[in-house]
Amino acid sequence: MADGEFSTCLTISFCDRNALALQKVELAKEEQFYLSWKQSARPVFQNHRFSLLEKDDFHVVEYQSTQVIVLPIIEHEYVVLPKVRRQILGGAVWELPAGGVLENEDPEEAALRELGEETGITIPDPSRLLPLDTVVVSPNRLPMFPLIYRVDLSHQEFETRSTHDEEVESVGCFSLDKVQEMILSGEIITSITLAILGRFLIGQQVTGSSSTKKP
Repeated sequence: MADGEFSTCLTISFCDRNALALQKVELAKEEQFYLSWKQSARPVFQNHRFSLLEKDDFHVVEYQSTQVIVLPIIEHEYVVLPKVRRQILGGAVWELPAGGVLENEDPEEAALRELGEETGITIPDPSRLLPLDTVVVSPNRLPMFPLIYRVDLSHQEFETRSTHDEEVESVGCFSLDKVQEMILSGEIITSITLAILGRFLIGQQVTGSSSTKKP
């Protein structure tokens, strides 16, 4: 079967809804330390999108909203990636669906909204989201700890997807071998996408399945 082409709909597994609650209270020790650090930091600049914090002449940038990222997997064999236009890069790059949590929005709702906006795949049930361990983005200047979720999809859900956002140039579905090839060739270049995909691929090779959030 060629990448991006699907003709069958197979059974998919869903995660336990209770697992989602764990991510709201279980923080990596590094994130706990950062939260303690910033309590005594002062804002140097702030707008509706981000803040510039300073402590002991050390500065970090912090997003105003929690960031969510989705790892869409089809039948344990394919990854769905949108190619998103990035103004400061002069073109579009392959990324995982991601974005900020809106006011009065749950992280799970935000994750499903971003998935729909960037891939056209609509998932109404948040219990299908499986929380994964976080990663730290640019720990020296942008210590962001996004909430990361995996969602298992069927071929049919990919085939029947709707229109995606205008900022998305295209949506691709790639085999795990193809994703590895794209990483090694430099076709996938965004660090957070590389970290999440790399961990998923290593998990597949070592255990035969990706690692979920630690208990």
